[in-house]
Amino acid sequence: MLANSKKAISGVLIGGLIAGMAIQSTANAAAADKGRKAIEGSVSCGGAYYVRNGGTEIQRSTYIIRNLSDAGTIYLDRVRVYSAAGTILFDSDVSGIPTSYNGVISAVDNGLDARQTANVRIADLIPQQGRATRPLQTVFDWSADESILTLEATNVRTNTDIDPVTGKIGKQRGRHASACRTTKTKRHW
Repeated sequence: MLANSKKAISGVLIGGLIAGMAIQSTANAAAADKGRKAIEGSVSCGGAYYVRNGGTEIQRSTYIIRNLSDAGTIYLDRVRVYSAAGTILFDSDVSGIPTSYNGVISAVDNGLDARQTANVRIADLIPQQGRATRPLQTVFDWSADESILTLEATNVRTNTDIDPVTGKIGKQRGRHASACRTTKTKRHW
């Protein structure tokens, strides 16, 4: 009888765990994508790019931008990086659309086709920042030919060892992802 009770309790616990995970993933999916569509918009993200801990650790942001639509292209029209004081540190209207680390977007081809994902590294946009200019804010302006699911963006901040003498990047100490926020949309032409 004791063995059967343990099996029953284990079954209930595992079943509850699976059901809880299913409910949680559905809730997260619903919060992340409410099916909002637009023809243009702006997405704002936090950001970091600096050395700390006596020059032995570097924090950097990488922005993951996604076109979640089954059809249609999202065009990255402008990228700006602002200092904590609101000063523009980078503007693609001056410098051109940056080439993403994975080569999906560039000044020559700024379109994210259906289901494409690009990663834009802050290190490719600006030099390391001091205390007075951080935290940073990066804004992605985008447009589409027709109403489309809005651009999704995530800021992935990594903490990595760095040799204070050579500048050589070492092993990763930590990673944190935070959602970016849609700050402006236009639904119709």
